[in-house]
Amino acid sequence: PRKSFLDVPEQRNDDITTITTTAATTITASSKTTGETLEDTLERSLRGLLTKTLGLRRYDARKVLRTCPGLLSVRGSKSAVQIMTIMSKLGVSELSVARNQAALPTLLSRSPSGMFRLVSFLSSSAIRMPFDQIGPLLRRKVSRELMDAVIPVPASISAARQDAAEKSLALDDDPIAEAAFWSKTREERKNRIDELYRNMTRTALTLRNEIGTTDLGKVISAYPSVLLLDVDRQILPVARYLMEELDIMEGDLASVLHLYPMLLGKDIIEMERVVGYLLSLGVQEDDLPSIFRAFPALLTMKIQDMQPVVEYLQSIGVEDVGVFVTRLPPVLGYSVEKELKPKWQFLKTVSMHAKFEIKKFPAYFSYPFERVI
Repeated sequence: PRKSFLDVPEQRNDDITTITTTAATTITASSKTTGETLEDTLERSLRGLLTKTLGLRRYDARKVLRTCPGLLSVRGSKSAVQIMTIMSKLGVSELSVARNQAALPTLLSRSPSGMFRLVSFLSSSAIRMPFDQIGPLLRRKVSRELMDAVIPVPASISAARQDAAEKSLALDDDPIAEAAFWSKTREERKNRIDELYRNMTRTALTLRNEIGTTDLGKVISAYPSVLLLDVDRQILPVARYLMEELDIMEGDLASVLHLYPMLLGKDIIEMERVVGYLLSLGVQEDDLPSIFRAFPALLTMKIQDMQPVVEYLQSIGVEDVGVFVTRLPPVLGYSVEKELKPKWQFLKTVSMHAKFEIKKFPAYFSYPFERVI
């Protein structure tokens, strides 16, 4: 390519050589059929998409090119432009996309047709998510697992295979089968993605009709991976546990899941351990439903994270921790060093009966320190 096209200092020639060498190899086949030159492709990717549209600096644009080789092909560069067009139509600004440069190569490597299918699904009668909510959702990191499942790219395929191997888990509870799946033909992958959409449709209908979720779009915005959960093995068992074991009324279940939809993806055994720990602290069983209705995230906390809080409360004279936690359940998630200690030290300086005050009014710990002082 001409130096005037790239317009970079001489000391960066090594970067240019790396990019152009890769590009020459990548687009040789496609250029024979399209007649497009290397300069045309770089014009679209480097100057058009990365520099002009996304506003990246030349240095950052070249970094993206090195980590996203698809942009150096005719088809890949055109697909990336289409992806940005879709995101723009969904109300996502180029600036907000460019801000997350770490995720940019993966986003630009997605299939435009796959992206369009996901957008269509989210806006369909099964989900009913407004368009102005879909774009921001797809831009956030929280949607990565969902997008990797239905719009896989080589990088996410590799990561999924590695994750499955490390955790000995997979969609089919078989890491070998999961890894083998991604090596199958394009038609077989298409069939698997079609199956995922059928399962996601059933999940959406279950959440709406059986769980009673009224604003499914809000639930998915907070926890997109809920669509990938198995209805029979995960969602319904968790719902039954909440209703039958924790006495959360059926009418309250939907509101609990609206507050904290991630609860649907949690292990029931882990939740049982949390319940047992609260009971061991002296929390009354009859108080559990009201506690978890108001603070469902408490069910997903780790016991080892709650223990330092309990020990600190006992150290400052809280004798009945169960009653204290019942009156202020979120206290178990507070930081001892950043929240509890500074507020307690301040209370001791302004009150001669700090222990009495804190027992009488546990919610003192819930106020921001700026308001406390």
